[in-house]
Amino acid sequence: MQKPVVKIENWGVVQSILSQGFEELRSGNRLLGYVTGHASLPNTKLVCTSPIVRVDLSQGLAETRNTVYQLGEANGEYRSWADRRTASTAA
Repeated sequence: MQKPVVKIENWGVVQSILSQGFEELRSGNRLLGYVTGHASLPNTKLVCTSPIVRVDLSQGLAETRNTVYQLGEANGEYRSWADRRTASTAA
């Protein structure tokens, strides 16, 4: 069975819906954002996905158990967090 591909916008990465902060975009974490094009969810519905099983940054994709997410624009706060994290590891 082929997984549906849906777009997620204004997204960030969290460990769980109850997380207090952001996490790296990698397997085991979850996307939190607004989806469009999902057959069973209205457009612009805020979702917290099931755990990520695969990330393909070259294609801008994050795959969960049931869905492939096309990564749109990341949330501004998440981008700032990721930029600070990258800067601190480069120093």
